Amino acid sequence: MATDVWFPCPSCDLMVTGRVREGHPHPEKHEVYSYTHCCLLCEKGLGHGDEWSCAGVPSALFRRVTVDGKAQHYLLHDPGEASESRPVLLFLHGAHTHIYPEFLWGDLRDLVKKNPVAREFIILAPFGSFGEAIATLSETKRKSDRFYNKVPNIKCFDPDKTWKFFMQALQELETRFDAARLHVTGYSMGGETTWALGNFFGSQMASIAPMAAVALWEEDSWGEEAKIAKELQGLALWAYACKWDFKAFSFDDMWYVSEKHGLQLEAAEESAVTAGEVVADVHTWSPRLSLSLLENTPTYHWAWTPVLHNEAEFGLFSKMLSVRCACPPDVACARVARYPASPPSPIGSG
Repeated sequence: MATDVWFPCPSCDLMVTGRVREGHPHPEKHEVYSYTHCCLLCEKGLGHGDEWSCAGVPSALFRRVTVDGKAQHYLLHDPGEASESRPVLLFLHGAHTHIYPEFLWGDLRDLVKKNPVAREFIILAPFGSFGEAIATLSETKRKSDRFYNKVPNIKCFDPDKTWKFFMQALQELETRFDAARLHVTGYSMGGETTWALGNFFGSQMASIAPMAAVALWEEDSWGEEAKIAKELQGLALWAYACKWDFKAFSFDDMWYVSEKHGLQLEAAEESAVTAGEVVADVHTWSPRLSLSLLENTPTYHWAWTPVLHNEAEFGLFSKMLSVRCACPPDVACARVARYPASPPSPIGSG
């Protein structure tokens, strides 16, 4: 059977993840997934099932670029023409979507449906699944797929390839975006990469909003500390995590950034109640730097949905609209190497 990363459903307008064609234990049929269509009902000509049994995403939003010679697929939310160039959000999903890449469509759909401010952003949402250019698989950890086979778990989005993807996807938009208003958010694994992009390319972005994630400092980070500081010093950063999810936030990270912003280590703290039962303790160093710790979330790790869907209470996308990057990238010939605020010295200088 073919094992394409994605294939078109022959009976509707969805693109289907190739994971339904790979590794299944039942050669003839499966009780939940179709091997040839987006879902079993579509295969029978009976419409569509619920989102849990459909392995497809809308082809109208489905895009592809090439990163280092390998295909990278993504979803694009484009609100259309506007009187001025639009801000852009790079949206990075968590590790679970590696196994079920079609779930990324639910993340994007619900975000633009429930948040009217986010709806006006151009949103790029890349897939970090099997066969995608920016996904790095673990060499040791394995996880059960939808057919209960043990497959390599995902380790991370490769930050350098993710930045290359970002620049190439922006080129596809031509002139409809504002390069001074590039923003990144991601949750869990995607939040870790959000931190990494800030550390490596922050001088060319307006803001980052890591959710349910700490910064994963590389072994040589101290050797590059001066360069990282230059990337962070002008970058707006709003972090979010669940209050009791101690592995998903770090005051040390926030204190480090506050120092690079020239702020005091001590933050002001206030509590704010969101829609429903969620309560957020907000630690604010400045309007451009804060850490919000949430309680009463669906799970101890699930910090992102309340923030993304409740703009009136959290105001994340309104804050994004309030900031701009002083040194935006020239996307057409963007410098892909890390630390653009610290360009290498010309050969023979010094």
